[in-house]
Amino acid sequence: MPTFCLKYQTADNIPAPYAHAIEIGGSIDPTELSISFELTYLGREGISEEELLSEGFSLEDDFKWTGSLPAIWSDILFGSLKSSKPLKISHIEAHQDYWQIDFEDNSFYPQNHADLKYLLEELQQAVLEKAGREAPLQIACLHIQSQEMKEIHISASFVSRLLKLQRINWLNNEKTEKILHWNELNFILKNTFSGDFDPEFALTKKPTHQGLFVNIGEEIWYEVGKSLQIQPNKILKLFKI
Repeated sequence: MPTFCLKYQTADNIPAPYAHAIEIGGSIDPTELSISFELTYLGREGISEEELLSEGFSLEDDFKWTGSLPAIWSDILFGSLKSSKPLKISHIEAHQDYWQIDFEDNSFYPQNHADLKYLLEELQQAVLEKAGREAPLQIACLHIQSQEMKEIHISASFVSRLLKLQRINWLNNEKTEKILHWNELNFILKNTFSGDFDPEFALTKKPTHQGLFVNIGEEIWYEVGKSLQIQPNKILKLFKI
């Protein structure tokens, strides 16, 4: 049963309260991925609670968890670690993240660190979801015009790596569902979250007037061009998936 340890730390030029370190270790079994996960925020000693809260953090953001994830994670992580090759690097620059991979009796800084960083973000989200600290991702988009009223619901479970899409045409009450390839999630996230969300001007009820609207799993709806500053075509692309 292969074992591994993955250590990551943000670059030196990343300031608190964003600077953090992650360490993940465990064993890769065909039936499950057994891991220990530790997230530690760095350099926060001189930061006030008020400043942390204003940046969307809290006084208890450090997190430890031990448990298991489904077999699909064993396949994904084993493949990523197996294909990782050492990068010859004499020292780490201030703008470079710190990495250390311990796998199959080797310890190295990986060449594919960009891909590993994206995988690490997904793995972290899976752990938070499995631990009950965060819910699966939910996105809804609503497009109301004079001759149409269409809505899509996107749900993504990082634990099971399952991505679902539901379409609703409210004019004829037609509903369809399908499973999307997990790789499409990156496209969805880039198009949804590339704009500026302003909760102060969001709608507290589901809209009925003409426009393009986005809900990101909360009780409020963002209207494109008002409470969500984003190119409309980015959201409209999601209706074509």
